[in-house]
Amino acid sequence: MVERLSVDRLESPEFLDTVYVILADASRRHALQYLLAHRDRVPVSRLAAELAALKRGIPSEDVTTDQQHDAFLELQHVHLPMLSDSGVVEWDRDEGDVTFTPLLELLAEALPDPTELVDVSTLSETVENCRK
Repeated sequence: MVERLSVDRLESPEFLDTVYVILADASRRHALQYLLAHRDRVPVSRLAAELAALKRGIPSEDVTTDQQHDAFLELQHVHLPMLSDSGVVEWDRDEGDVTFTPLLELLAEALPDPTELVDVSTLSETVENCRK
């Protein structure tokens, strides 16, 4: 269970704890990035296909029905309840779609781009130096 995020509690420890829990999982991060990039409501089935493709490093058109179904179940039973409970997405279970909330936009503006946190071009060199 996660704490429902609220703009008036931005600086509370509970707010940060919830943000860290949300961002701790790669599937949730990818789902949030996809929702921010696609401004309209997204069918959960479409989001599942995209996540299955990302996980396997293949185009979404190449995702099998079983792979999409597995991602759909993971979204429906793990990730979307958490994201919805926290208030960063609106998930309409009856319609089967999801969209971001203004709170997610606020978080996206405040958080650094993950690609800027590590210089990928020197990552292997850094790892090798750590092993010595």
